[in-house]
Amino acid sequence: MTLDVSFTHEEKQIIRMRNLSKTKLLDRRPADAKIDARDEKFELRVEHLTRRQPDKFLCESPSRAKLYEEELLEVLARLKLWVGDNAELGEPNVVEY
Repeated sequence: MTLDVSFTHEEKQIIRMRNLSKTKLLDRRPADAKIDARDEKFELRVEHLTRRQPDKFLCESPSRAKLYEEELLEVLARLKLWVGDNAELGEPNVVEY
């Protein structure tokens, strides 16, 4: 499976300004991973998607690839909303007890 994601200039600025690039989006482990390989090596993070290079991921079967695709599309939809939410600081709230 190959993924190619494009961010707008504004989204790239938000990611840079808010230091969001190291944020983990998904835990995953490719079919050809060595048994003793560290799981952190296979995490999908925002920085991987901002490089403008396809992210290639090997699944063990076509069925698993379809499940991974569904999960990935869900994560990307949440990412889009999350980056937008980070565009501006929220309104200050005063809570009295």
